[in-house]
Amino acid sequence: MLDNNITQTDSKYFDFKTKKENDGLYIYHHVGWSGLTIIKFDIKKGKNLDGSFIDSLYPDLYKKEKIFVNTKGSLDIKSLEYQFSLEKFDVVDLISGSQGYQITCLEDSTVFIISSNNLTNYNEKPIFFNFKKDIETKDLWGGQCISRPYEGKGLTLVLFDLKEGFKFEDKGHSNEQITWVIDGSVDFYANDNRQTLTSDNGLDIGPNHKHGGVSAGAIGFDAFFPKRSEMKYKK
Repeated sequence: MLDNNITQTDSKYFDFKTKKENDGLYIYHHVGWSGLTIIKFDIKKGKNLDGSFIDSLYPDLYKKEKIFVNTKGSLDIKSLEYQFSLEKFDVVDLISGSQGYQITCLEDSTVFIISSNNLTNYNEKPIFFNFKKDIETKDLWGGQCISRPYEGKGLTLVLFDLKEGFKFEDKGHSNEQITWVIDGSVDFYANDNRQTLTSDNGLDIGPNHKHGGVSAGAIGFDAFFPKRSEMKYKK
């Protein structure tokens, strides 16, 4: 169950270490100061799980928008209404309040779920896409950064690819931002907190905190709640 008493608003690093183990399923989650939630599933081949199991673990996210991102392996997601096969960088945005689904893992896989317990409930069809094939690249940070922003109903999710030596700085924003890397590393800072981001950890950035860093070559994600309103983050 998520912690509804989040009071931390300072920038905070966190580790992607196993918190729950369930017969071939390894789970970690981080809940941020605005309710923005990142869940990481490492799933063994042949493992099945369904929406009711995920709802039992995270009841505060029941009927909330959930963005599923596959970063490793292969799996199927299906319900009575739809079926999607997810390969690397495939995404399903489950927007509807009716989220009866089952996940079948075809290979050892890593899947992230991005949501927030403060999202409005919507009732729309799921959206399927591939980040690299279907999302237009945008120049958010200059030529050494390839950014692919996806605007969900209540969340913004950006896939970034940073070249080695790329330096960047953001003066801060009111949206909560959680950043994590799936390949490579970034020497990152937020306010006075500095640490190297790798696939083992992430950073939850406080409101209006200046942040930036230097890339050693990295691929990863920025998640925002509420979603970004600037045109460069729009579809």
